[in-house]
Amino acid sequence: MIYDTSYYDRPLRKEINELVGQPFGLLDRLKLKGIGSPRYILRSSSDDIRDLLPTDESIINTSIELRPKGIIVHFKKFTEHFSWVIPYYKLSLYFSIDVSIYENGTFMKFSKNSLKKSQFDFIKKVSKMKAHFMKGYQPVA
Repeated sequence: MIYDTSYYDRPLRKEINELVGQPFGLLDRLKLKGIGSPRYILRSSSDDIRDLLPTDESIINTSIELRPKGIIVHFKKFTEHFSWVIPYYKLSLYFSIDVSIYENGTFMKFSKNSLKKSQFDFIKKVSKMKAHFMKGYQPVA
């Protein structure tokens, strides 16, 4: 789900926290060695994200924030800030020619060749966090 988070909105923050959990506390941030990713340069995206991006050929930087029950992908269009909130049970990561993040048909792709070690390590951390979360996830029948 993509939200416009340009301005503080208490009900919106509550909805985001219900989906992916409260932000990690200081001790958890230290244990995880950080919960924020380095900047990623967006190579391509689905139409619903592309409609929110600038129409000029500028470079789009994104960042990822870890939460206990999911991730938040942050990106900007000039002065507007958007947050793509993805619970772990809907998150799919693909490693092929590109590194891709998917959720219900919405996606972002980052060129694998341009990723630095710190960026690739963060994607691995997301994958491990998802695996750890899914181990305790019991789907409702």
